[in-house]
Amino acid sequence: MNAREIPLYTLNNKWENTIFTLLAFLGVCFSVYFFNTSSSSLVQLKGFFFELAFDKFSLFLSAVFCLSLFVGLYPVRKENEIDKSFIYYVLWGLGILLSNNLTTFFVFWTLQRSLPAILIFRSIRNSNTRGGGTYLIQHLTVFGCLLALIFLALNSGYATASFSEIPKSFFTWPVLILSFIIIYESHGIFPFHSWVHDLVGQFSWYKIAALFLARPGVLLFVKFLEPTIQHDPHIFTTMLLALSIFSSIYWSIRGIFETNVAQTTTYFSVAASSLLLTGLQADHTAALGTYLNLLVISLCGTSMWSMMSYIQRYTSIKRINQYYGLAQFYPNIATLFCLFGFCMIGTPLGASFVVEDLVINGLLDKQPYLGLGHILATCLNGILFFKVFTRLFLGTNAYPTKVNNFDLTRLQMLPYVAVLMVMFLIGIAPRLFLVNLQW
Repeated sequence: MNAREIPLYTLNNKWENTIFTLLAFLGVCFSVYFFNTSSSSLVQLKGFFFELAFDKFSLFLSAVFCLSLFVGLYPVRKENEIDKSFIYYVLWGLGILLSNNLTTFFVFWTLQRSLPAILIFRSIRNSNTRGGGTYLIQHLTVFGCLLALIFLALNSGYATASFSEIPKSFFTWPVLILSFIIIYESHGIFPFHSWVHDLVGQFSWYKIAALFLARPGVLLFVKFLEPTIQHDPHIFTTMLLALSIFSSIYWSIRGIFETNVAQTTTYFSVAASSLLLTGLQADHTAALGTYLNLLVISLCGTSMWSMMSYIQRYTSIKRINQYYGLAQFYPNIATLFCLFGFCMIGTPLGASFVVEDLVINGLLDKQPYLGLGHILATCLNGILFFKVFTRLFLGTNAYPTKVNNFDLTRLQMLPYVAVLMVMFLIGIAPRLFLVNLQW
């Protein structure tokens, strides 16, 4: 059957336009505010225990969050049925990114992570689920850790204090261990990673993307843990760094040996995201590279998820260890997918090439052996990308059918092309962006 003959989803146009307008509007507003805000300026909204901060870092994360979801969803809006609950993934995700104290972070983290939990619990109760127990167990564990952390902060008088007001004396071993579990589980880092497997294949890609793009682990690390991390025990900081690198290696190897190519794009994106916390633990230059990498991974990774969903709408890619040869059906997507992958794995002239230069130099200077581990993780990411690309787009046609053009239209490709232009601009003139990543 010709792809254009397949009936598209019947969407509520008013609802669809609302969510896209909201993402585009907020993305532009956060971006404009970010580029017109100095690193020292801070706008806060405070309540009894509630505090949101529109500082430069939160504005950056929020702009990336909204624009990544818009770029990923808008080109394939006719191929994806957008659940109305998605608006809550967006709103609670923004709440996490703008949180400026522990209680506010706890409320929004709980609200966003409870959305999949409710659906998993209902499925388990109705005995029609393929999994989800790990998601519930690990998130209940972190929920308890957050409560314990807030209790410790309450006893010290810092539960409602801004992150920047918490002194180094507060970060005792119990606080550090609780923070470690919360940050690494929220980020999907080994050994707190198993909940990701429960989502892949059961939830829409854009909902999984919203959970990761909210970056609760990165936010809590940068605002809560990083200001005093130089005073923490050396063994603790080394463990944080080592597990970040090991997690990326784990996800890459998991993806390389994954037989279902439809899941490997998610593993590739998560493997790259695991390395976000490595540069933050080196020097200032490496941290700048990490912030730039967050932009690259968010925009490129979401775009690749988006294109994969478009392919799955028209073509079955569930066969095990199959080379599909889809480049002849989707030549434009194959080209874009390849370029996005190059931008993420450190190919020269791409944005990630600048990232790897900054992060690896910083890590090698501070932790030489772990810096080599980061290089290994990056190489494995590249191997995983080439495996995904070759299995999807190269090889002999897997289906006995004539070649049809199932590809994206030029209008649909515009958001992807715009992102690629930004990625190559970063690779060619990184200083234009790095000068703004100061806070």
